[in-house]
Amino acid sequence: MLWTGGGQARELAEVLGGDTAHQAGANIAAACIEARATLLVARNRVSIDLCNTAVPHGFTPATTSSIVAAVGSGPHSLLAAALADSLSRKLNVPASAVYGHSQAGERAQAEEVLSDIIARLPELDAQAVEAPSPSAMVSALPDGTLLIVGAPGGSWFQRRFFGPGARIIARAPSGTIVVNHSRTRIYQVMQEAVAVGPHMRAADARQLYGPGHVMIAEDGALLGVVPADTLENARPDRELCEIMDRAVFLSAIEETDQAAGLIEQFGGGPVPVVDSRGRLVGSVSSSDILAGRLL
Repeated sequence: MLWTGGGQARELAEVLGGDTAHQAGANIAAACIEARATLLVARNRVSIDLCNTAVPHGFTPATTSSIVAAVGSGPHSLLAAALADSLSRKLNVPASAVYGHSQAGERAQAEEVLSDIIARLPELDAQAVEAPSPSAMVSALPDGTLLIVGAPGGSWFQRRFFGPGARIIARAPSGTIVVNHSRTRIYQVMQEAVAVGPHMRAADARQLYGPGHVMIAEDGALLGVVPADTLENARPDRELCEIMDRAVFLSAIEETDQAAGLIEQFGGGPVPVVDSRGRLVGSVSSSDILAGRLL
């Protein structure tokens, strides 16, 4: 859990993450990778898209008595609902996911979206609400309600609330949190890399690491990989730098969906993961991606 900008951002991050919440610093991208962050709480919307973000406006936990996540068919809805569910536990207040729509014919779609949210977050209350406008929907919220809504684009509520030409000044009674969902990145699911120096002998590597390929690094930089069959058949006295192949690797910030095909080409991994400076920061396999998929 990272925060940037201080004030309400820090307060929200500390409510959600407790002792695990840390300030991101000037290099937000590097901080996200180092902390393997899944959520960045910021004072304003940030340009990076490396992890989910939340931007609080008027967040006052002391006066929050309930939480409503405005959801729809957009990409941020599940994150809004999940954040509402998490905050309800932290603040010990009720939470719900509400699909706002202006026409009765949209109710079927609303119920479909809500059923998916309920399947993932079974303890979260969910309901479809027909209202003439977002401002009417917001004005009907009880005092002390914190509203969580996705970033511009997506649902009817989001289009009207944030869309071009909108002149709606509507605020939830206890503030608003705007969330932005980002696709899962390699750094969020990778494992710690086990690498050895280039001058280790093949016999020692076989004894220490058994079957499987071995990653070679020096001073943190990835140099290459010794495939499993090469290591098995190498003379015991050969140094790994003499038998290693050029490494195929993934960037830490690459999306897992895009990387999955490459990992499969190499038998499911693990495949080395490097940062922007070419330093080895982890390894990732197909099982890591399947087990670590985020919202």
